[in-house]
Amino acid sequence: MVLLNLLKYRLIIVKRVKPIPYGGVIIPIVSLITGILLSAIILWVLVAIPPLELFSSIAHSVLSPVVLKSFIMLSLIGLALVISFRGAVWNIGGEGQIMMGVLVSTYIALFTALGTMPIVSKIVMVILAAIAGALWAAIAGILRAYLGVDEVPITLLMNYIAYYIIDTLVNGPWKGKHTWGYIRTDEIPRASRFITIPGTTITVEAVILLIVVYIAAWYILNYTSLGLRIRILGSNPDLLKSAGINVPITIILALTISGAIAGIVGAIYLAGIIHRIPYPIEAQTANYGYTGILVAWLSMLDLRAVPIAAYIVGILEASSIRLARAAVMYIFMGTVLLTYTVTRIFSEYTIKFVKKM
Repeated sequence: MVLLNLLKYRLIIVKRVKPIPYGGVIIPIVSLITGILLSAIILWVLVAIPPLELFSSIAHSVLSPVVLKSFIMLSLIGLALVISFRGAVWNIGGEGQIMMGVLVSTYIALFTALGTMPIVSKIVMVILAAIAGALWAAIAGILRAYLGVDEVPITLLMNYIAYYIIDTLVNGPWKGKHTWGYIRTDEIPRASRFITIPGTTITVEAVILLIVVYIAAWYILNYTSLGLRIRILGSNPDLLKSAGINVPITIILALTISGAIAGIVGAIYLAGIIHRIPYPIEAQTANYGYTGILVAWLSMLDLRAVPIAAYIVGILEASSIRLARAAVMYIFMGTVLLTYTVTRIFSEYTIKFVKKM
């Protein structure tokens, strides 16, 4: 009888007239908690990690020194991705743009006279890394803007192109002379390395760059005509066209700015963390470009929430290191993104049963 009554109705999904109150806070929290609980179940079933051990690892990671290093890197790449995502330009190529920053920074440090100049080398490395990341991202922007090619597969494929360019150089003309038989570059000179703050895992230059980039990103998005165009591009691109604004240029600039910040992350990664390029780079990268996607989504594309999301993701990353299981981080990312997607959908839409006519 109940089944017959249900057959008289049809299920429809309609957009909410009013958003969920405090949805910008509730949705990320629900996604995070649900993602961690689902991860605990998956890890328990698949790799026999007890949930209590997982939760203990997360708790101990809250004050881990490793989190500070991840916080800086993830905050920067999160800022980069939020800028393009706000314009509905989906930059999945942060990893490749970071690698381009690593590439040019290594060249400056190892193969030019600037590498031995303490301040000049660092400034030039950061500037050229930003330019390299911007140009690498602009390729996808041009293809999207003028040829209508989806930027998602293009930026993703360009990550691997960047990996293989670096691998070719490291296993060829850039192979180090003082590497004890390992395939990798020589270490960059001490003059080109960033200065570590005593008792921490972060560097002075990285902190300065984070502050500068955060202020610049905030200013661009909120107080410039370009920022306004990017925001409108993400919500109503037809409005830009009707106003006579060049939409293709706006798309390219959104990706270019995003790539420039990612390139700066590459300079920090080389000069502040690894100091040389290993081989193969794709097997030993920290994957900040991919993890940054989680930061951007958890922040709800709000610049104010990026540092908070970066710290939370850094804790998850540190807990996976404590458990010595690389798969833990990917399970966290997958489940949190999945639950975020579901909760985001239901925050904007609702299910209703309507009686059939």
